[in-house]
Amino acid sequence: MDPQIFDLTEQLLQKETDFVVPVKKIWLMLSLMGKLDDVGFESFSMMLRADQRFEIFEEEVSELRNDQLDDLEEVGFFMGPRVMLKSRKPSRREMGALLLKRTALIYENLKKLWEHHHLYSEEEQDQLLYALASTQKLLKALIAEFPECDTEELKEED
Repeated sequence: MDPQIFDLTEQLLQKETDFVVPVKKIWLMLSLMGKLDDVGFESFSMMLRADQRFEIFEEEVSELRNDQLDDLEEVGFFMGPRVMLKSRKPSRREMGALLLKRTALIYENLKKLWEHHHLYSEEEQDQLLYALASTQKLLKALIAEFPECDTEELKEED
C-alpha cells in the first residue's frame, strides 16, 4: 500500500472533531477518494496497527443483525475498532467536554422520543423511561466530575 495513505489517514484524523474515530469510517472515506482500490477493511485495519502514529482500540461488536448494522452505518454509526492519533491525545477538559456534549445530545434525543411515547408498548415505554433516567443521572455525574467544562456551551453547539 502507498505510504501516503497513512499520511492522508493522519490528516483526516487531525481534522475530525472526535479524538477516537471508527476505523471503518476512515476506510470508507479513503475508499470514496479512490485511495484504497484493492485494500479491504481488515487489511487496512492491520496496516494501521503497524504504524506507530496510530493507536487502535478494539470495540466489541454488538449482537446486531447485519441489516441493523447496515442501517446504523447509513446514519454514521460504525461498529468495530477505533483509531486515534497518538499525537492528539485529548486533555481532561477536552475529554470532559466531549463526554458532556455527547451525553447531553443522547438525553435530548431520548426526550424527543418520549414526546411520542404513546406510539410504544408499555414495555418499550418503561425501557425508554429507564434510558432517560439513566442518561440524566450520567449527565449529572459528568457535570459534577468535569466542573471546568462550560455546560452552557452544550446548548449552543447542538
